[in-house]
Amino acid sequence: GQRTRPAGATQGATSDWNNALKLGYDVRLLSYPPWLLSLLEAHNLKEGVLPRVVRPGAEAASIDPAAAVRFGLPLNCKVVGGTTDSIAAFIAARATRPGQAVTSLGSTLAIKLLSTHPVDDSSRGVYSHRLGDAWLVGGASNLGCAVLRQEKFSVPELEALSLELDPLAAPALELQGYYPLCKPGERFPVNDPQKAPVLEPKPAERRDYLHAILHSISKVEAEAYATLADMGASKVEQVFTAGGGSANPAWTKMRQHLLNVPVSRASNTDAAYGIALLSLDRAS
Repeated sequence: GQRTRPAGATQGATSDWNNALKLGYDVRLLSYPPWLLSLLEAHNLKEGVLPRVVRPGAEAASIDPAAAVRFGLPLNCKVVGGTTDSIAAFIAARATRPGQAVTSLGSTLAIKLLSTHPVDDSSRGVYSHRLGDAWLVGGASNLGCAVLRQEKFSVPELEALSLELDPLAAPALELQGYYPLCKPGERFPVNDPQKAPVLEPKPAERRDYLHAILHSISKVEAEAYATLADMGASKVEQVFTAGGGSANPAWTKMRQHLLNVPVSRASNTDAAYGIALLSLDRAS
């Protein structure tokens, strides 16, 4: 039969479901997979070289007395399993039920969706972390706000032109074919290493140019969530927004119109706050 290695089977280093994922830990079975154990055996390595894996937020150990004294912590302080910085930031946004998601509008567009089912597609960089009793499904596009810097939009200009936009209106028909990559290549929602940037034709007015760029990024965001649903993930029901693009109210209205779900700026995306919430939730 298959040999698996349950969490908690070693007294060595300790990790968590999320950080151990890229080490080969199977978050569906909550064990190390047989192929990894066989690989260790083939190289005369003991299973103990792999960390013990615990649920994020679950008690992993008691604090070392010397460390407690050094940092002024109570001796009954417990050490709990952590998570990755990006997942902690997701938790900080207070997305707690399947269908809720966080879109990060930074240099690139990244999405994370809480789902009842995991979905994976390595060709498009889509994979699922286990988060409590649900799954955090993520994907990232190569396009995003970096193109605004490339096209020399200053912050004051972005703020002024955004006030002139009608976020519920589509750009002129000839501007609706934009795909505002900074350089060739896309990974999600389509995997096309040769996909070319499309930022033509360029309108005479900078306002119209900005409108077309923001609208095209918003369309890709909507397509990304639809793609995850087609792959079997939960359908998006609400989106919280992080990153620099979250500060643009007109863009938020545009995205909400295209996604047809409530979209708002996340009240907090600080990873330190998220990990505190995770620990508090598991302790309560």
